[in-house]
Amino acid sequence: MNDIKKLLGKRIKELRKAQGISQQQLAEVANIDQRSLSHIECGDTFPSRSLLDLAKALNIELKDLFDFEHLDVTIETMSAYIKENIDHLPKESIIAVYRMVKALR
Repeated sequence: MNDIKKLLGKRIKELRKAQGISQQQLAEVANIDQRSLSHIECGDTFPSRSLLDLAKALNIELKDLFDFEHLDVTIETMSAYIKENIDHLPKESIIAVYRMVKALR
């Protein structure tokens, strides 16, 4: 349960930031206390009563709150994904990826 709380908190924070709204703004729209939202985003509490309100306030479906597979990806998974998909990218994108990797080394 702890992992789900942490992942859900990360996902809510990610969605909130993607929409450019503050914790206070989301808390007001979702009709919950800002401190409660902070605890939810930190993964300290599970927002069972607030889930529908949070989804509505973020203008998303409830199921989208639980789309956090990308938040818990290992380095091995990322590396495999890049290797599997690099050949399917257009030439310009491959060049961009090459330059980024080269710059990071």
